[in-house]
Amino acid sequence: MLFKDVFSLAGRIILISGPVRSGKSDYAETMAAALAAEQDTRHQTVAYIATAQPFDSEMEERIKLHRARRPDAWQTYEAPFEPWEAIQSGYEAGHRVFLLDCLTMLVTNWLCRQFPDPDTYQMIGEKEQQEVLDMLGRLHRAAAERDDLTLILVTNEVGWGLVPEYPLGRLYRDLSGRSNRYMAEAAAQAWLVVMGLPLQLK
Repeated sequence: MLFKDVFSLAGRIILISGPVRSGKSDYAETMAAALAAEQDTRHQTVAYIATAQPFDSEMEERIKLHRARRPDAWQTYEAPFEPWEAIQSGYEAGHRVFLLDCLTMLVTNWLCRQFPDPDTYQMIGEKEQQEVLDMLGRLHRAAAERDDLTLILVTNEVGWGLVPEYPLGRLYRDLSGRSNRYMAEAAAQAWLVVMGLPLQLK
């Protein structure tokens, strides 16, 4: 695959978005491997930050498939809530290329932790949504403060379909869109993957 100007992006954030099963994770993994291969021998292993949690059999199977296709040499950090801590640990371990998959799952985890009772979702306002964006700010700073680190973020486009019929679905759609915009603004590159084809937006 062609990664236009990507090898000059050490110390930057790269955002890769797309719909479900579009090939965005495959593209991100290929990009991460290519970037890591350009590092010196001490830093050629990718640190993979996993945000999914296996709450049911379907999610367990999805996680299993993701794990199976990652190279054995990659180091996986399970970080459903505090990915900046995984960046700190991975950096101290010698990693310089990080791949977080995915941003929308991270937002989901935070949203559900804040409001575990479905009856309280109507209480989620601008203040509570801002807390999620503040969390993303911590993630951004964890990457930006290290000028030899590259963070690849995979995210989902969830607002291109039907309007969800229930309030939580609409809130998740809106907050995911805001989160993607936030990280796209901070990113050095932004890609959209559709039908397995990558399109560079930024």
